Amino acid sequence: MELLVTFLAGASVLIGAVVIRLPDNQKRIAHLSMAVALGALFSLLIFDLLPEMAETAEHSGWLLPVVLAAAGIVLLRILDRFVPEHEDHEQNHDTGNALHIGVMSSVALILHNLVEGMTVYSLSFSDLRQGLILALGVALHNIPVGLLICSTLRGENVFRQTAVFSVVTLSTLVGGVIMLLVSGHMSETVTGALISVATGMIVYLVFWELLPHVFRTKTYLLNIAGVMSGIVLVFISTLIAE
Repeated sequence: MELLVTFLAGASVLIGAVVIRLPDNQKRIAHLSMAVALGALFSLLIFDLLPEMAETAEHSGWLLPVVLAAAGIVLLRILDRFVPEHEDHEQNHDTGNALHIGVMSSVALILHNLVEGMTVYSLSFSDLRQGLILALGVALHNIPVGLLICSTLRGENVFRQTAVFSVVTLSTLVGGVIMLLVSGHMSETVTGALISVATGMIVYLVFWELLPHVFRTKTYLLNIAGVMSGIVLVFISTLIAE
């Protein structure tokens, strides 16, 4: 089940390839997906992961969880520095440079998705509901990324587009498989450490990516609806799990 959750989180990149065929709605869908992801991941962070970190800190102290969470933030920050802006507009899209942008984006995203796949699997292994929420947030966050890759590779033949999308999509699953192979050695201490790293990554996604994106867009009602939808989804999942 954990591998399926991990695969679906990565496969959402393909939704971007579908959305880009809808020129009248792609920006609204991209903005909505980011807003829903913000609501879901923020709720997961506040109501699940931070309380778990606090519980762990009661026994082992705050130093290690905070250091590991900081490592998660730094790791995603480093990887994201190699990924161009997710939105495709005049300021960041140059036709003559599109293929280069697409290839570099894909390489960076493969590394990025490997790490995210490992995180989604680890969290699902610890708590399936938390893993599903994280997978939902990652999936929604990946839709604009899929738009970016599809737009920059638009002039390439179908075989190359398919090959790039396949590798990017499966890289998340590969990250999950790596964690599956080492899962036999995952003690409670290791699981707690991975949750701390995952918390740091979600902090980065929420405060460095999703929140700035939502503030930049002027679709206020759409943003509010998306964020509230994400919060409600997490709330419903909590009721179902109880």
